[in-house]
Amino acid sequence: MPPAFVEFDLGFFPLMWILYLVTPSLSINGIVNRLPWGKHPMQLPPGRYMFQAWYPYLFSSQTSMGQLMIDLMPGASYKIKYRPAWLVFLGGSMTLTEQPLLPQATALPPQ
Repeated sequence: MPPAFVEFDLGFFPLMWILYLVTPSLSINGIVNRLPWGKHPMQLPPGRYMFQAWYPYLFSSQTSMGQLMIDLMPGASYKIKYRPAWLVFLGGSMTLTEQPLLPQATALPPQ
């Protein structure tokens, strides 16, 4: 089966300039990667995935966590956007901004 293509956009509002000093983390099914802020394309095998993103801040190693569970289809393209909350005590947001169109359902006449 062909892999699915996923682009992660790890970003924040520019007035939150203090976040330039920290490196966010992206967890894919529990495997954590520290990635710089920005866009990161990846190829993943089809299946169900739990994506989580956060950044370290002061005394917390997982601040403003955002999470999303998705079923990836073979050969499909997805874009996922993570944005931290404006207040460090709130959860961040992770949203699916682009996904493949599903085929139209066809109704068969009764026989």
